[in-house]
Amino acid sequence: MHGPAAGPRRVVVLTLPLGNGHTAAAHLIASVLRRDGTRVGVYDPSEGMFSLFPLGKVLRRFYRFAVGWRDGAVHVALYRFADRHPAATAKAVGILFRRRFRSWLASIGPADAFVSTFSLLGHLLAEAGRAPVVCFVTDAGTVNRIWFQGAVEKYIVPDADSRATALRCGVDGERVSLVRPPMSAGGEVDQQQARRRLHLEDRFTVLVTGGGAGLGRGVLDAARALVTAGTDVQLLLNAGTNAELRREFTELRAAAGGRCTVTGFSPDFPLMLAACDLVVGKAGWLTLNEAMSARRPTLIVDVVPGQEEGNCSFAEGARVGRRVDPGDVPEAVRRYAASESALGEDFSFTDDRLSPAWADEMTEDLKRTLTG
Repeated sequence: MHGPAAGPRRVVVLTLPLGNGHTAAAHLIASVLRRDGTRVGVYDPSEGMFSLFPLGKVLRRFYRFAVGWRDGAVHVALYRFADRHPAATAKAVGILFRRRFRSWLASIGPADAFVSTFSLLGHLLAEAGRAPVVCFVTDAGTVNRIWFQGAVEKYIVPDADSRATALRCGVDGERVSLVRPPMSAGGEVDQQQARRRLHLEDRFTVLVTGGGAGLGRGVLDAARALVTAGTDVQLLLNAGTNAELRREFTELRAAAGGRCTVTGFSPDFPLMLAACDLVVGKAGWLTLNEAMSARRPTLIVDVVPGQEEGNCSFAEGARVGRRVDPGDVPEAVRRYAASESALGEDFSFTDDRLSPAWADEMTEDLKRTLTG
C-alpha cells in the first residue's frame, strides 16, 4: 500500500456513462466520503479526454443502442467477449486510450487515492500507478471477469458470489471486501406524507420505472398491461432520462383517462419510492438498491442478459424482488392490492445479506484501504 499514513486529503472518483448505475454509485460514494471532511471530486473521463470528439455523448448513445437493439444482442456479445477474454479486452482498451487517459488524469491534478465505479477505468488507473485504486463493483452475482484486471489495491463487492468470481480470477482474498448492498435503517419519508407532497391519493400505488436511464422494453410492456387490464390502482410511470419512454408513458396516460402520473428524471424519485407500495422495474443494481433502501419490493420485468442476471438472482434470493413476465404484472398487482398480507408472503427485508449499516461499512473499508 502506498497511500499517505495521515489519511487521504483528496479522493477522486471516476465513472463512465454506460448505465446510470455507475454514475449514481460514484456520487453516492462521494457523499459518503465527504461526511468526515474528505475532499472528493467525481469525474467522467469521457467528457474531457478528447477536445474535439464528444466521447461521452457517443458512449451514451451506443449504450442505448447496444442494450435496445434486438433484445440487447450487441451488449450481450460485447459482455460475453469481455468475460471470456478479460486480459485481451483490457489490453485493447489500454492501447486505444492509455495515452489520452494519462494526459487527462494529469489535467485534473494530484489525488491521494482513486475510486472507480467502472471496471476498465480501474485497470487504466492501476496502470498509471499514481495512487491507491479501489474498484467498487456495481453488479452482484457472477459478475464479469473484466472487473478484476490490473493491480488494483482493493475491490469492494456486494455479495458472496461476486467475491467468489474475484477469487477465481486470481485476486488475493485480502484485496476483496464484501460490503453488503444498502438498506435504510429507518427515517425514510412517511408514505402518507410522501403522497400528500406528490398530490396523490392515499391508496395502493405502483411505481413503474425504467431505472435511472429509462431503459427497458419490459417496463413499457408492464405499464401497458396494467393500463389495458384496467387495474384499479394508482400508477406512477417514471421514464428517467429516456425521452422516448416518457412519450410512450404519456400516451398510456391518455389511454388511461389520466389515471396515472408520468414523470421523467426527477429529484422527487425518493418521494415516489416512499409513496408507492410496489415497484415494477428492471434488474439494474441502482434501481434495486433504491427500492431496497426504501423497503419497497420489486417485480422485475426486464433483465439485461449477462450483466443484470446476477442482480436478479440476488434480489430473488434475498426476497426483495421477484422476476415476472410483463403480462403477468396486472394479476400480481391485483393480489397485492387486495390483501395487506400478500406482499409479506412474497417479500421480506430481513435477509442478513442486506445491511442497514451499509454507509458505515463502506466508509470504514474505504478508509482502511485509502489510508494504508
